[in-house]
Amino acid sequence: MTSKTQKSGGPYTFRVFWALLLLGINFLVAAYYFGIIV
Repeated sequence: MTSKTQKSGGPYTFRVFWALLLLGINFLVAAYYFGIIV
């Protein structure tokens, strides 16, 4: 797994992908709750 990720840019792109994914989910959950509260 590590040998494949190193050729495509390393685990850095993998971290950025999960960071953006979690950030997007965080915004969706926040909008969901604010939509119910307000």
